[in-house]
Amino acid sequence: MWTDRSVWHPAVQRVQVGPVWAEVTATPVAMLFNSGTGGSMSCAGPGTPYDRSYGLHAASPDCGFVYTRSSVGQPNDQATAEWAIQWSVSWVGSDGTTEVGGDFPQMSSRAAATFAVAEVQALRAN
Repeated sequence: MWTDRSVWHPAVQRVQVGPVWAEVTATPVAMLFNSGTGGSMSCAGPGTPYDRSYGLHAASPDCGFVYTRSSVGQPNDQATAEWAIQWSVSWVGSDGTTEVGGDFPQMSSRAAATFAVAEVQALRAN
């Protein structure tokens, strides 16, 4: 699994009106994956994009998931997987005379996709 590395950095937004201002910083801390067929995992970073030069069955070096069964039996025989990036969010600001700040509970941005997970069976003879 992977996400675009360009989003894996702190996001900062500041607003100001006269002497009153606030700045929020959201820092990515983990990427979560729910397979839609019962398995899940988390990664500490954005993962590594797949490249054909790795080979068809190469494992991810830092954020991989292996489906152990097909999506047959799921609604429409498809799995609905969900990805989320967890963010640590803090803020600082001023009411014009005193600086203030704090932390928000962790937040998540989410995305989902529905797809078929195929299964191939093979017989190996020595």
